[in-house]
Amino acid sequence: MATHFTPSQAHAASHHHAAHHSAAAAAAAATATATARLHASAPPASASAAAAALCPPPFRAAASPSAGCPPVQNPIFVGPTAPWVQPQRAAAAALGPEFRRARTTKTISKRSRGNGAQDRPRAPSAAVGRCVEKLLRVAPEDRRALGAALSSFRGDLVAPEDYCQLLRELGDRDKSAPLAFEVFYAALPLVGGGAVDKGKLLTAAIGALGKMGRPDLARRAFDTGIAGGYGNTVFAHSALISAYARSGLATEAMEVLESMKSAGVRPTTVSYNAVIDACGKGGVDLRFTLGYFRQMLQDGLCPDRKTFNSLLAACSRAGHLEDARTVFDEMIHLGSGRDIYTYNTFVDAICKCGNMELAMQVVLDMEANNVKPNVVTYSTLMDGYSKLEKYEEALKLRQKMKSLGIQLDRVCYNTLLAIYVKTGKYEEIATVCEEMEKLGIEKDTVTYNSLINGYGKQGRLDMVSFLVQDMRARGVAPSVLTYSTLIDIYSKAGMHGDAFNVYLDFKESGLKADVVLFSSFIDTLAKNGLVECALSLLDEMTKMGIKPNVVTFNTIIDAFGKSKILTEEDPEIVGVYGGQIVRAYNPVTRGGRSTIDVRMRRSQELFFILELFQKMVQQGVRPNVVTFSAILNACSRCNSFEDAALLLEQLRLFDNFVYGVAYGLLMGHREVWSQARSLFNQLGRMDSSTSSAFYNALTDVLWHFGQRQGAQQIVLEGVNRRVWENTWSEFCLDLHLMSCGAAQAMVHAWLLNVRSIVFEGRAMPEFLSILTGWGKHSKIAGSSTLRRVIEALLLSIGAPFQVERFNIGRFVSPSAVVAAWLRESGTINILLLQDERVQHANPSNLVPRLQALQL
Repeated sequence: MATHFTPSQAHAASHHHAAHHSAAAAAAAATATATARLHASAPPASASAAAAALCPPPFRAAASPSAGCPPVQNPIFVGPTAPWVQPQRAAAAALGPEFRRARTTKTISKRSRGNGAQDRPRAPSAAVGRCVEKLLRVAPEDRRALGAALSSFRGDLVAPEDYCQLLRELGDRDKSAPLAFEVFYAALPLVGGGAVDKGKLLTAAIGALGKMGRPDLARRAFDTGIAGGYGNTVFAHSALISAYARSGLATEAMEVLESMKSAGVRPTTVSYNAVIDACGKGGVDLRFTLGYFRQMLQDGLCPDRKTFNSLLAACSRAGHLEDARTVFDEMIHLGSGRDIYTYNTFVDAICKCGNMELAMQVVLDMEANNVKPNVVTYSTLMDGYSKLEKYEEALKLRQKMKSLGIQLDRVCYNTLLAIYVKTGKYEEIATVCEEMEKLGIEKDTVTYNSLINGYGKQGRLDMVSFLVQDMRARGVAPSVLTYSTLIDIYSKAGMHGDAFNVYLDFKESGLKADVVLFSSFIDTLAKNGLVECALSLLDEMTKMGIKPNVVTFNTIIDAFGKSKILTEEDPEIVGVYGGQIVRAYNPVTRGGRSTIDVRMRRSQELFFILELFQKMVQQGVRPNVVTFSAILNACSRCNSFEDAALLLEQLRLFDNFVYGVAYGLLMGHREVWSQARSLFNQLGRMDSSTSSAFYNALTDVLWHFGQRQGAQQIVLEGVNRRVWENTWSEFCLDLHLMSCGAAQAMVHAWLLNVRSIVFEGRAMPEFLSILTGWGKHSKIAGSSTLRRVIEALLLSIGAPFQVERFNIGRFVSPSAVVAAWLRESGTINILLLQDERVQHANPSNLVPRLQALQL
């Protein structure tokens, strides 16, 4: 069964072409009905919008920083009257007069086939198959034996067609690239001395090597052809571009096109199709891809179905739905038949943008145009719904596939397993795995990665271990993502030794690390008390040409102060020095660790973090709000105010405004509050998790260094701005999403608010409660740091709350008991907070602010 793509994988649906639609009245009526239903609510798009979307300035102009594709001012299909197919004159303006000539792609397609029998390719000789089998038994490095094997068939093979067929058949063998390369050289003397015949052999060799994923060997063959005087043809250049495209090497493909032009060889539609395909697969900016399309039109070439399919695929990978719509619309106007690959690629682009309603409408259009949705179509839709966490809709599609008799393939099953893992339906997971076994569909790396990641997030480490063993037993090679996922799972579970072992296995695998794997392992090192080793690994990845991103740096900064303090129970320390994993005996076991040792270790870590900031500046890595939060968190774990001030000073390197606010609040400067509120306004435009993380970090550092009232004011700002969802209500306080400092400040503010309710004489429920969670991310339920901190706080202020019997993350108290405690004369002084560095503030102003909260 053919494999296919989800949003990140190429599929083979291009081999299932749908027939061109006839002009029969019935088909036309069906199409008209479907298109009207599909976009009954879409407005006409302007010609300038279509032109802007599809035809940017020429490539060289677009390559400059100042030039770019004009933004789409009027997106296609957004009004109440426009059909799917745009008005003819608008489409004509979109691509320009050179594109809208009398010739059609159908005519070009017919011309390219030739008119006479002499243009038709001859069927290969029967001896080709026998020769291939003989060649496969010869070692690629034994050139003499290869030459002899070819010579023994010299009387049976017709040059150059049969020799080209030899190379094509070798190209179908995944592990025969070195052999095909040597066969090319051995066959050169056998095809005669003519440049045309040698050129055909060269093109076949480049195509075969590219198909086997060896563009390096294809390039060597091409260079041989250029040197021999038979390689400077449009066919050889186009084949080399395609070879690079198959491996996603867009830069190399673009360079070949430019060198082709420099050599005086005029590119054809095939040449441009290959470059457009390479740009799409190589992740090139869509402006450049569309720039080549514009060049193609300027060269007087007519795009064909493959051109548009490649453009659609590029738009899909880039997540540019409007451009994909424009491309699809142009195919309709040109009469370029839309096949199953066209529709599937378009559906994929729509699903990537999360517009599942439109995706389902396109499926209706497929059926109206006699293109039957296949397993690729439904797999893409299932994946789209899954990414939006609309699991019920995804599962309904599975039932529809069953009713239509469409057999699920491995990609569908992988998506299905991912859904069941995310929803915790473990019985269904076992059923799906059994179903795959019965159908002979083996689990691949994607399957195992999905299962490992899902079970890891659920804390099912026993299943993670079983899956790893099963993966090895079945001979399924782990990918870089497999190793990254395992390192992340074990690190979050505090199983740092297992994470180290995974990295050791990775080092021996021969795979090339990526920034995700390095970031995961750096996180493990830093949290295991090896900040210096994490920095060493940072240097190693830089030397390997892997550029650290802001996440990598944030990981190390955030680990400062959180890292593990070694105890006598730790048998050894594992570290990375000079790019090598080394182990050493734990020095704590030889005399213990004193408080002074711990402080020295923290001071050393501070030095490493300061060094890290310099690396960020040197490498031009721009920090984000997560970086600022990490710096503030690091400050709150410093041994002294002086160390925290030194660390906070590093914010000046990145953002003087954020530094000014944080430092001003830490020093107790009341006049900084206007700037602080401006900063909070900016945070309000970010997602809730990022925004709340910054509030938590800033509150923590203030609370840690005695600025208690300042911390409380920030908490109240956060409540007013709804930073923490569903945190504050009059008689129940939910602290799940808050840091320790923010939660403590919140408890004081909440109890003061309850006190005002008591003195107003308002009715209260029978019980008051404070929720802290059960320690979801801890190894032992209920052992979270937040719970312990809140328990200690309630005890220290004498608040009459007790742990609930059946919920150890919840503190409760009868409201009558709390009211009696709050009426005591000394309680108010306990609840009102003070700042260490500012004593002139009037704490009595806090109660009116609490009463003004919108609850």
